[in-house]
Amino acid sequence: MRYLANKKIGIIGLGNMGGAIANGLVRSGSVKRNMLFGLDADLNKCRIVKKRLGISIAGSIKEISSRAGIILIAVKPQDINPVLNGLAHYDKLIISIAAGITTARIGKALGGRPRVIRVMPNTPAMVGEGISAVCKGRYATAKDAKVTVEIFSSVGETVNINEKYFDLVTAVSGSGPAYFFYLQEALIEAARRLGMDRSTAKKLVSKTAFGAAKLLMESGCSPEVLRRRVTSKGGTTEAAIKVFEENRIKHIAEKAVRAAAKRSKQLSRS
Repeated sequence: MRYLANKKIGIIGLGNMGGAIANGLVRSGSVKRNMLFGLDADLNKCRIVKKRLGISIAGSIKEISSRAGIILIAVKPQDINPVLNGLAHYDKLIISIAAGITTARIGKALGGRPRVIRVMPNTPAMVGEGISAVCKGRYATAKDAKVTVEIFSSVGETVNINEKYFDLVTAVSGSGPAYFFYLQEALIEAARRLGMDRSTAKKLVSKTAFGAAKLLMESGCSPEVLRRRVTSKGGTTEAAIKVFEENRIKHIAEKAVRAAAKRSKQLSRS
């Protein structure tokens, strides 16, 4: 069943994620262009999205709220309060992707019994390969959740997760792409320092990362099993893995995830 049929959607915030979602909705055919409205304080972003997708740009939160039945908040956490103040008197399905901002906090700001859905997507949504965690607020319905899943399925896959785990979701998958980019950055730099040109190093590293991710998803094996298959005793991979183990890379990764989750909690209280 298509839950978005004849639904008008307003997206507040047309940055990387807001723009990616708008693009996914239009390109997938989930929503017709004339049923999608955008809004952003940065007029240049509005012009870019309008030119690329042919959607309407609203002049204010009041206008977008009067035209759309579903409002997607895609602004930074520190910018959410003015948006919520502008939405407080409208009975709409509110979907928020603002990191660290709980459904309870959004509901309190809106007043009444607002239907709120919280989502944590990630930047691979920009190429249709995102993973988005979804949870319902207190008054959101099962249909609201299905509508939300259909929206975010246009830019990747979705999982339903209890909101108490959302700080961890933010730390693992929301921020996760940056961790992999950081490792790739380090590998490219190491290859460059050892004499390889940057272009070749980037191609080797990026294709290796892509292939490894695809193998993990399609093989049905755990990362540990796949790693062991590559790690021959006395071989080159074992030599590298020993360095990782000696420097407690897994421990460092856990500390990083804990730090990101802690920051997400702090954002929810600010």
